[in-house]
Amino acid sequence: MNIFTTRFYINSPLWMQECMVSLRGLKFKLLREGRMFQRLVSELEKSQYYSEEELRNLQNEKFRIIIKHSYENVPYYRRLFKKLNLKPEDFKDISDISKLPMISKPDVRVNPDDFLAKNINRLFTRTVFSSGTTGSPLKIFRDMYLINFENAILTRQYRWAGFNPGDKKVIIRSSPIVPSRVKRPPFWRHDVFQNSLCASSYHLSKENVDSYAREISRYSSDVLETVPSQGYIFAKLAFLKGIDLNFKSIFTSSEVMMPEKKLFIEKQLKGKVFDHYGTAERVSAIGTCERGTYHVYPEYAITEFLPVPGKKGQFEIVGSTLNSFAMPLFRYKTGDIVTLSSKVCSCGRNFPIVESIEGRNTDQFFITKDGRMISLFCSIFSADLKDVIEAQFIQEDMNMLKVKLVAGDKYDSSDEELIKTNIKNYLGEDVTVDIEKVDFVPRTNTGKFKQFISKLKEKEL
Repeated sequence: MNIFTTRFYINSPLWMQECMVSLRGLKFKLLREGRMFQRLVSELEKSQYYSEEELRNLQNEKFRIIIKHSYENVPYYRRLFKKLNLKPEDFKDISDISKLPMISKPDVRVNPDDFLAKNINRLFTRTVFSSGTTGSPLKIFRDMYLINFENAILTRQYRWAGFNPGDKKVIIRSSPIVPSRVKRPPFWRHDVFQNSLCASSYHLSKENVDSYAREISRYSSDVLETVPSQGYIFAKLAFLKGIDLNFKSIFTSSEVMMPEKKLFIEKQLKGKVFDHYGTAERVSAIGTCERGTYHVYPEYAITEFLPVPGKKGQFEIVGSTLNSFAMPLFRYKTGDIVTLSSKVCSCGRNFPIVESIEGRNTDQFFITKDGRMISLFCSIFSADLKDVIEAQFIQEDMNMLKVKLVAGDKYDSSDEELIKTNIKNYLGEDVTVDIEKVDFVPRTNTGKFKQFISKLKEKEL
């Protein structure tokens, strides 16, 4: 459950909200930065300078372990292996992954429990609910090893920038950490255990950006963690108000970083962007090093690149987990596109390199009547929803959001109320939400799904 959308948090006084934010930070710190985490970081610090042969051997070792685990414990793969007359012994090298068929989101969404390992205690897993930009919710299980490995991978990239766990940082991400009904500063809360200033991305506007800048300067941190679209909004507002900010490092994730926006953010915020690509299903991870090169992380997953028909030089990411034991997915088609590179990075790491990453771009924003621009809509979905197949959001005017929703048989009125509540938590109580149940969300002429459509005249900030 997202504590920031609960009535208790929303209605609590400021001091109580600060306590809840810090306690949440303490929980994350205990779960993600213990002995397991420290061991994984130490191993990753060593493996980043392995030779190509050493990296291949490491992948093969991890691959054989998770294949055996999946055969013995995951219903879907148990049946699949029997159908294909395969045994774990048939998978000795990562190239043997080609013996398995590719799968995609619809295959998993139909019955996610079929991919859940039966020897994993659900009490020690985290269930997340992700839709990406497809609008189709997907239930995902994550075990504690995976959670710690994910944090270790990110920590290694942060160290490339000279940042270590416990250092001060400013966070402007997607959590509605400040209730939407709040109209005056502070638009941030402090996490004392994570040593972070957590600022709301839902209150950024021309009128409010000065107060953000003053608090960030007072907090005295030169590290920003954000989402590309929100980082761009923050940088653009600062530019329009003539505000000078100086960050040493800017960590971005969760969306594709467009080159022109990266350049603008770096120029305006005076910091180097370290971008991270990952998937909710944890089947591939790519990140930029101190030289700005996108490296594929071989310790994280087996990442294949499938040529896109009719798109010369473009490849779809197909990922196979090496670390997700609760819900292992092999040859999972992500739908995300990259262009490849044959260059060698001067950072000295022997990781595969991609030139650029495309897809999952969320450059369209819901514009509120008080001038705020809000880019994230997948967070409106919740694990508490019973049966939402896909949804499209349409901004009719400054005060109205229409939701076209395809629902299954288990969907009921409580789901509709939960969606409306979630939307208002992000956009504000004065926004009218109209939910229309449909059999199918129309695609564009090219067959693409658009999660968000704005009927307002497009304007720059």
